[in-house]
Amino acid sequence: MQLDLIIRDGTIVDGTGAPRFVADVGVTGGRITYIGSLPEDLAASREIDAAGKIVCPGFIDIHSHSDFVLADPEHDDILGCFLRQGITTLVTGNCGFAPAPVAPEFAAEMHSYTSFLRSAGTRPHWPTMGKYLDELEAGGVALNVVPLAAHGALRIAVMGFARRSPDATERRRMRDLLAESLDAGCFGMSAGLAYAPGMYAETDEVTELAKVVGAQDGLFTCHSRGLSETLVDAVAEVIDISAYGDVRAQFSHLCALGEANWPRIGTAIELLDNARKRGIDVATDCQAYIAGNTTLAALLPPWALEGGMRAAAELLADPAGRKRVRRSIEDTGPTWPVPPGGWTDNMIGSLGYDNIWLLTIGASEYKAYEGMSLAEMGERTGRGAFDATMDLIVADSGQTMMLVVGSAGSMRSDAPLRDILRLPYTALETDAIITGNGTPNRGALGAYPRMLGHFVREERLLSLEQAVHQMTGLAADRIDLSSVGRLRAGAAADIVVLDFDQVGDTSTYFDPAGAPRGIEYVLVNGVPVVDSGRYQAARAGHVYRRQGSGAA
Repeated sequence: MQLDLIIRDGTIVDGTGAPRFVADVGVTGGRITYIGSLPEDLAASREIDAAGKIVCPGFIDIHSHSDFVLADPEHDDILGCFLRQGITTLVTGNCGFAPAPVAPEFAAEMHSYTSFLRSAGTRPHWPTMGKYLDELEAGGVALNVVPLAAHGALRIAVMGFARRSPDATERRRMRDLLAESLDAGCFGMSAGLAYAPGMYAETDEVTELAKVVGAQDGLFTCHSRGLSETLVDAVAEVIDISAYGDVRAQFSHLCALGEANWPRIGTAIELLDNARKRGIDVATDCQAYIAGNTTLAALLPPWALEGGMRAAAELLADPAGRKRVRRSIEDTGPTWPVPPGGWTDNMIGSLGYDNIWLLTIGASEYKAYEGMSLAEMGERTGRGAFDATMDLIVADSGQTMMLVVGSAGSMRSDAPLRDILRLPYTALETDAIITGNGTPNRGALGAYPRMLGHFVREERLLSLEQAVHQMTGLAADRIDLSSVGRLRAGAAADIVVLDFDQVGDTSTYFDPAGAPRGIEYVLVNGVPVVDSGRYQAARAGHVYRRQGSGAA
């Protein structure tokens, strides 16, 4: 039998958590054909000598925000950083953000809501998830794509940024749009309850939609309502949604904002452990860093975002409106449940202006401040940190990306992060928003090599087998996709060959552009996209659709 490729004599870490073993891997037609000892005279178009190297499944980013960029004709260049670090599959549609559905009457609101996720070549919007996925398939994708529907997009399509509960007709319409998205191939639904308009939804609204997902055995993922003083209550809410919605749930990027809140992580873990012991199917995911990225608009109180980003910018441009926002930030702490005018995360209050840095800025007149903290921008402009930040939000209507430092540790200690990473039900993620502009989140370049080099090889926090499982097979189990995440005969030939003695992240928070070390080969469906350490773009990915095409 003629094979396309043989990877010889590699040390196989297969993604299941089982002990490593030495074997050959045979690839034909984009699938793994054999794993074992293959005859030396077996013909193949190419052989890779992997003696002394680790051969493992392609890594799965269970929490990606590359939806819009994947539709950009230049996405294989913009997103090449993910492939260079061994990521072959992206789970998209997280935190309540997705490209569809878009209703014409709320198209402007949807566009402003997602502006920080867009690259230069991204189309404005798509009417349905089916149309969006069709376009990805027609254009080809550089990585495998596993789509989720998104509560925020559903809510905007039905009721815009209204800060109220939906009526019966609106609830039915959201259920119908969700069912349509699931029928188009989505593997579940995400929610972003810390972001408008998701933050305006009561628990019962989200649970009702989660039941639709659970009825199709899909996955519900949730950026919780609170990640600071309210973390424990927010974890309990996601557990309740999982239990009462009868749905598998993923608590997105478990962390706690600000040093005063890090002790709450232990209580949150206890809640998750106890829920799992009671048979509730809930798990979590985490970055390999003590900092994460999000939109600068997340600094605003919920009431300020009613009506969308344009309305928020108008509010902040008005001196009286800005004064109200300042009073809310400086005088109102997070509470649970959320009273009128309150909020569950005051990020400036939890972190301070020094620990919030600017990554990508939409307004050209502010570009010089990329890479600075809000405090430094305030000093440089002479406006002070608060007014400089609000000026920036007005100038670019929410397009700016920020890095929040201190989400699960500090530059001095990452002990809280270690507690999360060592959980056997924590999948690794990047949560990296990269659009080809500005300063990137370092997770886009080195998250998975950092896990292997720093936490496994140097710190011995986890065994190699367990870490690879949390980067591959565990994520595949959560999304219920058996063709990725494991090295076995019949699976997709998404494969990474790496030098374990060398693998690592060379980026830093201050200089995030460094390429990873030790990733020698990356195959996507049998096509080498990293070859002898060199990236070579190819549209070898597959758009997985849960019903009817490729979800196996």
